[in-house]
Amino acid sequence: MSAPAAPKVPGRILVIDDDRSARMLLERVLTRAGHIVTLVDTAEDGFIRLKAEPFDLLITDKNLPGLDGLEVLKQARAAQPRLRALLITGFPTPETQVAANDLGVHAYVTKPFGVHDILDICEAAIRASREVPA
Repeated sequence: MSAPAAPKVPGRILVIDDDRSARMLLERVLTRAGHIVTLVDTAEDGFIRLKAEPFDLLITDKNLPGLDGLEVLKQARAAQPRLRALLITGFPTPETQVAANDLGVHAYVTKPFGVHDILDICEAAIRASREVPA
């Protein structure tokens, strides 16, 4: 199998998910595509990383211990209004999708997701983040 092509838009991505297998899958797929990926398993650790370094994209799970993904999005938006974000969930509901859209997520992604789909979504989100004037 050949190595994946370099991403059209490489970026720095923060993944917050308490499911180790989901974190590892995202890391493997996104890193192989040329992105720089930081993994954490709690919202609190995610906020520490968001304060410490810049990211182009936040990927957070909806169901986290402590603060849920929607609250993570609210607080991340307050701290960094232009940060692009994806909300992923294995338990989609219309209410969650509306709440995520109201918070301005780039995409609402349900598990299981396709590898190529998540790469396309991430690259589009990073590209869009760089088109926003500072």
